[in-house]
Amino acid sequence: MRRTFLTTLAFLPAAAFAGDLLGTKADPAGSSNGPSTSLGLAPMLQMLLALGIVLVLLKVLLPKLLTKFGKKLVTKLDGGIKIEESANFPGGTLYVVKARKKTLLVSVASSGVTCLTDLTEPDPLENQPTFQELVEQVDTPETFAVVEQPVDQTATHRALERLRRLTG
Repeated sequence: MRRTFLTTLAFLPAAAFAGDLLGTKADPAGSSNGPSTSLGLAPMLQMLLALGIVLVLLKVLLPKLLTKFGKKLVTKLDGGIKIEESANFPGGTLYVVKARKKTLLVSVASSGVTCLTDLTEPDPLENQPTFQELVEQVDTPETFAVVEQPVDQTATHRALERLRRLTG
């Protein structure tokens, strides 16, 4: 849009000298007294003012009108609400919406918005016992048996002898 505006501004001086391109007629009273005043600064400023008003209207009012007449359910890309799926039916639209940790089936019709059902799948880890519950289930310390293994004295002596040679 900026490029179009700059292109229009570049051709304005040429358009000002061609009075027919501006869509203005020469002043019949001024033509008998001498040269036409349509080549002056006033018509150019008038056209720039009109162009400015039109651009402001397009920039400010058009988006507001589009949002008013083109209402759709739109979410941000990084928002907490995501539309996973949608389906149209004659009375409205069905949406599968994920909000936080819930998945909902929502109906949007002219009568309003209705939550039809919760589609959230149960968390398989939700019913698992906590660590505290597992510790409380253990009754006595005898559950953990200490198994004594015979110590190989020759391997220990060899390791100590090797250590003495390395440090000594």
